[in-house]
Amino acid sequence: MIVYPKGWKKIGVKIQATDIEQRLVEVLKEINCDCLSLSGGIDSSLLLYYMCQLFGRVKVFTMGISESHPDVIFAKSIVEHYGKKFDSRLWHYIYYPRNEETKDAIYELFYRFVSKHTKKIIAGDTVDEYMCGYYAHMKQPTEEVYYDYIRQLQEEHLVPLNKASGKVEVCLPYADDKIIGMFSQIPLRDKVDSETRKKVMIEMAKGKVPEDVILRRKYGFCDAFTIKGVEK
Repeated sequence: MIVYPKGWKKIGVKIQATDIEQRLVEVLKEINCDCLSLSGGIDSSLLLYYMCQLFGRVKVFTMGISESHPDVIFAKSIVEHYGKKFDSRLWHYIYYPRNEETKDAIYELFYRFVSKHTKKIIAGDTVDEYMCGYYAHMKQPTEEVYYDYIRQLQEEHLVPLNKASGKVEVCLPYADDKIIGMFSQIPLRDKVDSETRKKVMIEMAKGKVPEDVILRRKYGFCDAFTIKGVEK
């Protein structure tokens, strides 16, 4: 009989959204951090959903060029929604970059702001690469595009994040080895098609994240410096 690995019966079995959800909650418990970087998108909103249940009190951090920036509008809405839903105490800190501050320094400036309130924070990075969260994935739902984004993740995203965050400890639950292992076992066709991106994340979010957040248009973190109007 097979004695190693103990979980060998799970090998080759179709990954369910509930499997990812279960591991994600386990990771959040292990991290044990009640601070979150919230863009008001589906991934960070889903993390806030679980964190409200786990901790009851959460400090939330958002960045936008003004109060009319989509990230700020959606983040405020989701904080209010979960505050009422879970009767949670949520503190919402919003960072507004000054006009003279450059886009290139936006990560560093944001984490300087965060460092005034906490030494440790959770962020939703890496899920877009592994779960097809970019519009390029929809335009070309191919393995070539998929793996291009994953290969760029380390140099173009994680290394700069590591540097810009300074002494703030950044925790990336979606980058957990077991979760990435699950993400990697899901066929590309189940993640994205020409009409819908991050299909599995949408499945996880239904009933937990408000519909307008699930359907909202995606903007990159650094776009907060350039987008000044409310999205259509």
